Amino acid sequence: MTIWEISEKADYIAGRHHRLQEEWRSYCNALVQGVTLSKARLHHAIGCAPEQQLCFVLFEHFTVYITLTGGFNGHTIEYAIANKESEERRVIAKAQLSSDGKVDGAFSVRDREKVLEHYLGKIAAVYDNLYAAMEADTPVNLTTLASHAHAPALA
Repeated sequence: MTIWEISEKADYIAGRHHRLQEEWRSYCNALVQGVTLSKARLHHAIGCAPEQQLCFVLFEHFTVYITLTGGFNGHTIEYAIANKESEERRVIAKAQLSSDGKVDGAFSVRDREKVLEHYLGKIAAVYDNLYAAMEADTPVNLTTLASHAHAPALA
């Protein structure tokens, strides 16, 4: 392979990587704007900057991490939760980010309302399980919360 062939491939790789990173930043911006501009009381506070991940503090106790995973050229958006007592994170949902800026092949990362709606759908089980625990007057720990995040809400 010649230097020019490698150079051409390197330019292609760099361009595609840059485009994916731009789509990730657009997703993060749309989600932050969706949360902060929403009139709904979601009890989210922004917890960190979206260079590699985005996070929100939920009810001043749990942190929801949104991360683009899968290594170089990774397209998986991972939603994980942790509590303030531990650095341990539990994955609660995943989505796919395409190079053309679609989330799960359904909508653009620039559609703030759809991005917020999708995110809230991914973490809905967290709210459901917290709500059920509050109604039952039972404590919630990360293990209990995350173990039910993929399943239907607690009764």
